[in-house]
Amino acid sequence: MLSRSDWTFGLEIWLPDFPQPIDIKGTGEASALLADKWPVTFGPAFERALAVCAAVMEGLLPADDAKLALIDAAEEVGISWMDRIYYVPDRPDGLTKSPPAGQVH
Repeated sequence: MLSRSDWTFGLEIWLPDFPQPIDIKGTGEASALLADKWPVTFGPAFERALAVCAAVMEGLLPADDAKLALIDAAEEVGISWMDRIYYVPDRPDGLTKSPPAGQVH
């Protein structure tokens, strides 16, 4: 069951000096990433991402707004990211639906 701060689709974020991408599935994880591991802790997009995450956690904004704000913060400092799909529902005809290939930004 998704919480109100979970995203429809998560992100993979490639931070500098991290050997593997970091999987972010919701606002709480995004907020922690920004506070604890983000390489550049200033700038308009970074500050907006923190504020949007807080507003989502308070129930004032939809969860996917935090995802978009994190993407803006990543792009502001040249951090690569990719959309992730965690759940693909079964089709009624019994065939499985393949997720679209993710594109790294």
